[in-house]
Amino acid sequence: MDFYPGSEYEFANLPRETQVIWLAMEGNTDKTIAQLLEITTDTVATYWKRILLRYDSSSRTEVISEFLRDYYEDDLDQLDLTIQTLEAKIKAQTAAAQHQLLATAQLNSLMNLLDVGVLYTNSGLKVNYINEQLCKMAGCPLTPKELIGQDIGSFLENCANRAIKSEDSTTQRFRKLASSSSEKAVDQMTMTDGTVLERSFYNVIVRGSTIGHFIVYKDVTQFATENRVLQQRSKLSEQFVIRTLAHMETPPQDQPAEIVKTLSIIGKIIGADHAMIGEVDSKRGTFGVTHAWVKNEFDSTPIGDQSIPLSFVGWIRKQATERDYWIIDSVNSLPKTAKMERSIFAESKTLSAIAVTFAGLDSDRKYFVQFSSRKENRWDRGTVEYLLPLQKIFGLIFKQESLVQSKSAK
Repeated sequence: MDFYPGSEYEFANLPRETQVIWLAMEGNTDKTIAQLLEITTDTVATYWKRILLRYDSSSRTEVISEFLRDYYEDDLDQLDLTIQTLEAKIKAQTAAAQHQLLATAQLNSLMNLLDVGVLYTNSGLKVNYINEQLCKMAGCPLTPKELIGQDIGSFLENCANRAIKSEDSTTQRFRKLASSSSEKAVDQMTMTDGTVLERSFYNVIVRGSTIGHFIVYKDVTQFATENRVLQQRSKLSEQFVIRTLAHMETPPQDQPAEIVKTLSIIGKIIGADHAMIGEVDSKRGTFGVTHAWVKNEFDSTPIGDQSIPLSFVGWIRKQATERDYWIIDSVNSLPKTAKMERSIFAESKTLSAIAVTFAGLDSDRKYFVQFSSRKENRWDRGTVEYLLPLQKIFGLIFKQESLVQSKSAK
């Protein structure tokens, strides 16, 4: 009774006709069926007549097929339901997978539009995600797709643009941050191409366990450069203080040379490439360039009035006699009506200028100090006045000089 799914006890309690059908499905002849059921072959033949009549069939094969269909009908219905449920789940999972692929593609597109580099690794520092911008920043020829699954060390080895230190130390830095209990760390790296990158390292912690590491790279070259410029200007300001003290202690006969040195320091601080002092003596009706300085690639050299455009003479006299204090940080900031000023600056190829007019102790003697450059001045008026109160500085210098000259005259 290999075909019957139940036990021998259950088989024994089946109707005789049903027993005959189950035994026939095993390939038993009527004689064998009679022996197994301990009945005669004529009785088996009688059962078959009843079975064929009940199923309205003349074929035992058709009877067995119909019998099995009826017997397993409930199971087949349940199987159909199971198949339908599985098909629905597969369809839903396929749709979810397609949505996931679409969402991933959209995320990649958005991440590749960012101007920052993004890297995500698992807890073992294998690359799970990297955007195109970081590959570009690092000079890595491999695509993000090729890097996924690679160890972080493999990514660093393929980078042409590296931090100015050994890559081993960078890898060690990664592993040290990864093993740290802190959730965030920030540092800066100067790269071989001259850029400065700020790296923000985040440990992704879930329920007390680190599951990955999120690293963001930002190009902060401009900010770092501006910070270095400020530091340099701070040093120059210190030098200027020393220079001013030296200027004040210099004997009268050496004052002109000292003024040239002072001009040089101030010119460097504000980024000028040309500076001069014009002097107007109203009593005598005279004008002259008393001190001047120009910067070239090699040194700072005192020059005479021959380097001053002729048209400057009248203009400087006008400024020195009519204005007590005047500063411009760009030629573009001049009023549109100041045609003469614009033409004079154009003649000298000046794009930015800072100028101060003030008087010495002798009210008829006035001074006009000008710094100019062929580049736009990046420093606004407030910054210049904060770093260098030029009117006060030169007022002190020439006030002392006027005192010395007054004493000499007496």
